[in-house]
Amino acid sequence: METYQTYFDPNVKIWSVGDREPHGLDRDVEISTWWNENFTLSITRAEGANPDVIQYKKNKNGVWVMDWTEFTAINKKSGDTVNTWFHDEYFVNNDNKITMWFSYYNSNDFGAQIQNSFGAHRNGRVYDEHPHITTMEAVVQGWVDGNADEMASHFADDAKFFRLGEGEGYRGISLEERKAKWSAGIAGTSNRIMEVYGYPDAIRYEKGEGGWEVLSWWNYTNVDAETGEEFKGFMHASHSFNSEGKISREVLWFD
Repeated sequence: METYQTYFDPNVKIWSVGDREPHGLDRDVEISTWWNENFTLSITRAEGANPDVIQYKKNKNGVWVMDWTEFTAINKKSGDTVNTWFHDEYFVNNDNKITMWFSYYNSNDFGAQIQNSFGAHRNGRVYDEHPHITTMEAVVQGWVDGNADEMASHFADDAKFFRLGEGEGYRGISLEERKAKWSAGIAGTSNRIMEVYGYPDAIRYEKGEGGWEVLSWWNYTNVDAETGEEFKGFMHASHSFNSEGKISREVLWFD
């Protein structure tokens, strides 16, 4: 690390892909030390690539150096290999010290490989904004508005429905049967209030067959059409989506 630091200006500014603000030499030394403590490293020039030095006419303070490298790291505990390609851009001043460094690589894939090498295997990604969330919210709004046709329009023709927990349960009923239940519920209530608890998550699973799932949590209030009595409860919903963006399965849990 002592030799490594000699190539940099003490005030060097370093950006990794996605960074809004640079970090300095001390932080870079911490990162490099962590890599050396946990991995056996190999950094080689990418096959067929040559570093380029660019001297811009109006810049008399130094040159830009472009390089392309292959990074391979073997986890010392698990033996798993982490591998990625780097494109690095360095500004080297007239004292032959690096004052700026920009590093580009596939951060998502690289991060997943690092986690996997420590046994923390990732099975997908979670999104708090996604078109599938918008579709699920349209179904909920259809219930609030008393529009069973609108609700049904967001489901695949072969969708299956499950209800668990308190109240009337059902398993694997068809879209036609589910629409009949929506219609009966709408007819039996004068008002339906749905208040989201927290926020919905759209999850893209990678293992097995993969696929999209939207999870949501709701406090609900139904007002009886005849008596005006309010019934309050809590619901957790899980909606699976097919490749056409339609809901293929709905699972509800009521408390």
